[in-house]
Amino acid sequence: KQHYNSDLRGKLVVTAGLGGMGGAQPLSVTMNNGVTICIEIDAFRIQRRLETKYLNVATDSLNDALSMSREAQNKGKPLSIGLQGNAADIVPQMAKLGIVPDMVTDQTSAHDELDGYVPNGMTYQEALDLRKSNPDKYIKESYRAMAEHCQGILDLKAQGAIAFDYGNNLRGQAKKAGVENAFDFPGFVPAYIRDLFCEGKGPFRWVALSGNPQDIYKTDDKILELFPKDETLKRWIK
Repeated sequence: KQHYNSDLRGKLVVTAGLGGMGGAQPLSVTMNNGVTICIEIDAFRIQRRLETKYLNVATDSLNDALSMSREAQNKGKPLSIGLQGNAADIVPQMAKLGIVPDMVTDQTSAHDELDGYVPNGMTYQEALDLRKSNPDKYIKESYRAMAEHCQGILDLKAQGAIAFDYGNNLRGQAKKAGVENAFDFPGFVPAYIRDLFCEGKGPFRWVALSGNPQDIYKTDDKILELFPKDETLKRWIK
């Protein structure tokens, strides 16, 4: 809303992390007509998001992902692309090549340097093995990778991308690892959400104690009835 008047048509958003929280990212972009490349190291998580229709397509090639994104952008069509790889490799690579998305963020598990974030420089399985066999070394590698990842975001920002932290402490971890200007891009709450909180808008959940999924649809219908002019809310529910 702030940058593109609530329409991401023709825009590219690059992010990472398709876990429990991050998995909502591709849908949040396509529901606003945008194109997104979502980087994820775990092939299982990508497959799960394909099966639940949160992701449209997947690849393990950055070139293929960029080709698909450009085609969709040029046509003004929404598209979500799962890119299997490590964000600590891919984000800096994009910056080095001058491939600048309109927006860049991240929702990997950077808050947890041992059991969350996966360092680059090794395969996913090698990382899992190292996590068990030598946790101290794993943590050291995680901090190194988070510094590289964060620096890549900073470099893309310097080239014109809109960058923000998605609440996963990537900036804080990168600062610990020596990236002194890690906080040069903002967190999403002060940048975008706080004003909504001031309007009384925020996360809201309801539960059907009946156990009947149809009751959730009834609450959706009631919300649409109560707030017929709230286009953002209508877009999310529909």
